[in-house]
Amino acid sequence: MAEEKTEEVFDVDAALNRMDEINEELAAGKLELAKSIELYKEGVLLATKCKDHLTGVEQELQEFNQES
Repeated sequence: MAEEKTEEVFDVDAALNRMDEINEELAAGKLELAKSIELYKEGVLLATKCKDHLTGVEQELQEFNQES
């Protein structure tokens, strides 16, 4: 029985919305240090994923334009 591979679809808009939420929580200054660090790490991870995704989209569009 062959395993099916499913690609995870990355939702840039959802990631940007979550980063906004994280920014608001951190800016409020009412969190404990451990929670602030956790949210900061989540935000950095999301930012990295967004950058990587958008770089891939840019490359895909460049290839498309070269073929056209």
